[in-house]
Amino acid sequence: MKGRYKDLIIDVALSNNFEQGSLKADIENCVCAVIDVIRATSTIAALFGSGIKSVIIASNLDQAYALKKDFPERLLCGENKGLAPEGFDYGNSPLEFSRLDLSGREAILKTTNGTVSFLKAVASPAVFSLAALNFRHTMDAVLSCALEMKKDILLMCSGEMGKVAYDDTYIAGMAVKYILTRPGKFEFSDSAKLVLSSVLGEKSIEAALVKSISAASLKKVGLGGDIAFCARLNNYNLAIKAEMSTSGSRKFPELKLA
Repeated sequence: MKGRYKDLIIDVALSNNFEQGSLKADIENCVCAVIDVIRATSTIAALFGSGIKSVIIASNLDQAYALKKDFPERLLCGENKGLAPEGFDYGNSPLEFSRLDLSGREAILKTTNGTVSFLKAVASPAVFSLAALNFRHTMDAVLSCALEMKKDILLMCSGEMGKVAYDDTYIAGMAVKYILTRPGKFEFSDSAKLVLSSVLGEKSIEAALVKSISAASLKKVGLGGDIAFCARLNNYNLAIKAEMSTSGSRKFPELKLA
């Protein structure tokens, strides 16, 4: 087992507003873990935890409505400025989805930050959805996939409107810390070392999330109750992976259980 993960580069994009040249790793040669803790990747974990079997990622509101016309049986979920847009079946609350039985259903999801990250990650050969809620199972899947494909790992933080958000970088730091417990040698980028330092200085996941700009924005729209739920560690034993799908001339990432 010694040297099992040798030579893997572990890199972190601090937000989804980056240029390829700014990364140590090459996204086209990375297994990518998308992080949007408050709230897209937490919502995705809760959706699959409630029984959803597929989630299509929409790039914007117009595409979300168009996909709903193409797939009228799918639930239309997500948010614009934190709240469910007109005509959506549900918003973007992982706490709400955790209380539902959606066994066998399928969904469409559009959010402000997280769904942008999945679209930016399409060049990656393997893309996973990472949150505290499905942390350990997903990290094991990411590491296993990177080893099998002989690819580096990129932890892509979504941020908020292109800016760095502490909740995402904190979970990225947890991921770096977790990788450090695995056998073998890794090469960590400076951004990976940076996010690791934030984990070492926090008392709890919830305490870290509450400090973020994402939490502040959520509280402003009266949905602060989601924060404590997003901080639950390993609430779901599942890993969720994206693959490209098409409908007519439209192409979009589709999430399924890995």
